[in-house]
Amino acid sequence: MIKQKLEEILSLNGISILIGIVGGIFGILSIFIDWNTQLSIKWFAVLWIIYSFILIISLKLTFDIYMSHKIRTAKDNKVIQFSSADLLLLVENNNNLEYSQSVSIFYIKNNFQLLLASGYVQNIQDKFVQVKIINFDDGFINSYRDDYERILNNDNNALISILIKNYISYNG
Repeated sequence: MIKQKLEEILSLNGISILIGIVGGIFGILSIFIDWNTQLSIKWFAVLWIIYSFILIISLKLTFDIYMSHKIRTAKDNKVIQFSSADLLLLVENNNNLEYSQSVSIFYIKNNFQLLLASGYVQNIQDKFVQVKIINFDDGFINSYRDDYERILNNDNNALISILIKNYISYNG
């Protein structure tokens, strides 16, 4: 992701904007500097121009990564279907999950997030992500048998209540 953002910044348009910003700043500053008095000012100006380019690129890269992370974490993973034969959840792809990433799967009941299962991302397609369930939580199966059966039967309301998080839960 950093490489992609850096390529966008260093594209022809990005370089043109950087040159315009730095050139404009130094054009205004050149009014106040007597360039003929000392040679060291010229070297200082060259180093300052290079530093300005690096600073602007770093700030833009940091901002782009922050914004993409903010967008990634704001989106929920919507479960479309459950395959009980393969223990797979079919989830809409929103670029929030990565290949082979471990996930915790929760079930929302009465505004509580109950641990349902743990799994990992098995396959990523254009529109969907397949999450392989490693094991279901025994406490959930025993306590909420009817909700578990609704999930196995692909009940739409039960599937909407499934929440996939990008981290592994503590299993004490």
